[in-house]
Amino acid sequence: LESDDPIDRGVGADILGQLGWRDKTFLDMSVSLLISALQDKVDSVVYFACVALGNRCDEKAIAHVIKLAQSPSTEIRNGVVFALLGQELTEAVDIMVLLSRDEDVDTRNWAMFGLGTQIASDSPEIRQALLKGTSDEDSEIRGEALVGLANRKDSGIIELLLNEWKTVEEVSILSVEAAEIIASPRLYSSLIELEKTLDLEEDVFFEFQLLQL
Repeated sequence: LESDDPIDRGVGADILGQLGWRDKTFLDMSVSLLISALQDKVDSVVYFACVALGNRCDEKAIAHVIKLAQSPSTEIRNGVVFALLGQELTEAVDIMVLLSRDEDVDTRNWAMFGLGTQIASDSPEIRQALLKGTSDEDSEIRGEALVGLANRKDSGIIELLLNEWKTVEEVSILSVEAAEIIASPRLYSSLIELEKTLDLEEDVFFEFQLLQL
């Protein structure tokens, strides 16, 4: 982390994030060093520090990470999402809601994944973010949002799934996962129709998941 070479500093941050997944080896020391690395002048180093802090999963880092949520750097905002995955503190969830509307598709996608399946928290703000995600142009983001709403037993999920299967050309396997979670008989006939109309020859896993329903 003290190297003049930003590649070295990035590697250093990455190593600190790997020091013991379960036993939290050198947790305090590594988190302190990684928080300092968030001040680096090179975007990629900050990104690696954020990802490493996400691996360390220490709440002490949250206050420092969220300051970067509106960085002009797409790479840094993407790193912020990784740093906050699984965190249930209100401040962290609020930033994930913000980043679920990011202009960058990867940042939106990971933020939607974080809100939908990586936390158990539920609130009107989270549900509104998930609902907005169901109309995203990216099928995977829509799928993550649908799974998140299904996990929370949202009353509108059935109509959202039916609409997804009727109106879009690219259907995500995540929408099928959402159907499995909600397990409503109302979805059965549409799932049968979906199985008939989709070309699944090159996606054996999708076909297997669909047939299990």
